[in-house]
Amino acid sequence: MTTDRAAPTLLGRVVRLWGGDDRRSDVSTALTLFVLGWLFLQVGLVDMFSGGPAGAVTPEPWWRVALLAVGCALTLAKRSHPMLALAGGVAVTLVDVTWGGSLAILLVLWDLLYAAAMWSGPSARRWLWGTAIVLTVAGAVAVGEASRDLRAFVYGGLNLGAVLLVPMWWADNVRQKSELAALERSRADEAARAAELERVRAADLARIAQLDRHEAVQAERAAMARDLHDVIASHLSTIAIHSGAALAAPPDADRDRAALEQVRASSLASLTEMRSMIELLRADARRDPLAAPGRLDRLEDLLATARAAGTAVAVDDPDGVAGARLPAAAGHAVYRIAQEALTNARKHAPGAAVTVRLARDADGRAVALEVRNAPPAVAGPQGAGDVSPLSAGTGMLTMRERAEALGGTFEAAPTDDGGWAVRARVPVGGETG
Repeated sequence: MTTDRAAPTLLGRVVRLWGGDDRRSDVSTALTLFVLGWLFLQVGLVDMFSGGPAGAVTPEPWWRVALLAVGCALTLAKRSHPMLALAGGVAVTLVDVTWGGSLAILLVLWDLLYAAAMWSGPSARRWLWGTAIVLTVAGAVAVGEASRDLRAFVYGGLNLGAVLLVPMWWADNVRQKSELAALERSRADEAARAAELERVRAADLARIAQLDRHEAVQAERAAMARDLHDVIASHLSTIAIHSGAALAAPPDADRDRAALEQVRASSLASLTEMRSMIELLRADARRDPLAAPGRLDRLEDLLATARAAGTAVAVDDPDGVAGARLPAAAGHAVYRIAQEALTNARKHAPGAAVTVRLARDADGRAVALEVRNAPPAVAGPQGAGDVSPLSAGTGMLTMRERAEALGGTFEAAPTDDGGWAVRARVPVGGETG
């Protein structure tokens, strides 16, 4: 059992020794061939051809050792110059044949044939195979003709095939297996790279999805900030104005009651709008139609609130835009811009009359809004630069964002008579009616 395992192990070592991929293995192979050849010479494995060729000479033993050393030295160049090393090996073999031949030189020739078939180019290998086959057939025919014996022809062909063809067949087999192994490794590497690219792609998609969610959250936060400013701040400003006026004036039951009623109405409106925004953020919540976002068809409620707060508001709507069926986004934007403009007029120009004008473009593709207030009854800060404690400083920004988000325009500037005008143009995408 031990012997059976030892034979494949020894064969594997020989294969690794002759088929190594570095310079050290070439040196090891040359030394091994020299030692084996020297042992063969010492035991007399010479004169392999019966009678030797015509004119054969018998050299001194050291000449055979020197010739073996030359052949082993040629094997050191078999990897870098395989065909050149083989040519030198053939010359050494021819010299050895004139001396009767030896198994030591035959081992060297085998190694050089293996190397030439292993490491030379495709064209060189084809030439080598063709030459070896021709020599094998020609030698077998020559032996058969010389002996006039079919058995000699067969034996001669087998011997020449074993010497010339077997090492090259072995090299081709090893090279093909090495190429297949390299191809499998390349495929495995490609599969690993593809898996890595897929993993990176999945990670990129996850990051993109996360960025999309983050952007959606930021957009929703911005929308909430605008609605909080436009809606809640408007009502809180009304509450602050009425409560401040009630506290500043001498006590009056009727007036104080009217102020408290306005404060209560504004507080309830604030709660209603807050509930509307909260329910809009809850996808699974039941929508309350009474808590829907502000639209232009609720403009009268907005004007009523401003009038109840003491602002004289006039409406100029010759085209009936307030009652028209506008796209929800456009109607909501116009409503919020009007609401914020009225709130600013009430805060920065108390007691001034306000005119709200609505009109359509000639082609009906946009709605124009203008909220103009007269000069304030009491001199004070007005406009975008106002730093009143009742101002959050974002009203102009939110109005501009609402208009420009829909592709419209916005401007706010003082008027020639000392008042203030807010103008917005919001596209509605076509005819309205």
